[in-house]
Amino acid sequence: MWTYRNEPSSNSAAQDPHFTFSANPSAHTSAKTPFVEVLSQTAAHAPVTTIGKSTFSQRTIRPKKQFGAFSLGALLYLAGILLGALWQPGTDSWLREYAQHYVDLQITRHLERQLSQIFCAQFLALLTQLMLAALAGFCAFGVVLLPTLILLKGIGTGFFTACLYLEYGLARGAGIELLLFFFPQLLGLFLLLSQSAAAWSLSRELLAVCVRNRGTRPTTESKRVLSRLLLCCCTALLPCILSCVCSILFAGLFLG
Repeated sequence: MWTYRNEPSSNSAAQDPHFTFSANPSAHTSAKTPFVEVLSQTAAHAPVTTIGKSTFSQRTIRPKKQFGAFSLGALLYLAGILLGALWQPGTDSWLREYAQHYVDLQITRHLERQLSQIFCAQFLALLTQLMLAALAGFCAFGVVLLPTLILLKGIGTGFFTACLYLEYGLARGAGIELLLFFFPQLLGLFLLLSQSAAAWSLSRELLAVCVRNRGTRPTTESKRVLSRLLLCCCTALLPCILSCVCSILFAGLFLG
């Protein structure tokens, strides 16, 4: 008669000398690893990325863009001067009367050497232009407003110069323009174009955010515009001082 002995499989596995348990619990499919341990292992094996220094070409992109905006502003200013010089309003126009009054007022201030009025008027005018350029940078439409502002400034300068030539003649008018107004205007133009270039970059970023949602650095550009505005407002004292110096040195040449 045959008899069967039922023995548990665990005993046979324990008695088998060739059967070993793995010390790694992840080798068993039924083993469950704690969630915290999984996170620690994932963080330990995650690749570490480092941010390196920008290359030379990347560092030169921004100055090239701002130089391009600066050059474009200078061309617009020259075009505005040409348009203002060729523009001839009617003799009974209020604009011509105002321009005539403005030219006489400026010449009188320089000939009488009213230094405080010269300084205050020029500083307030330049400060207003710098503030308008900075405010246009914080608008998405500043990409259109800033070139318009520079073009209008050029038209005003050209119209003022034309009125100066018409009233005092070509030779004397050219001397007054060169010795009394040219260098302060040139320095003030440099400040305005510098501020407008930074503001134009910010306006482009804001326009990219509004249209394509692809702006990358509007916060950085806004900080740059504000810092540039502070620097330009402080430097705006220089053309005003230069205008006073030109009045002291050269206004006596045109008293006759």
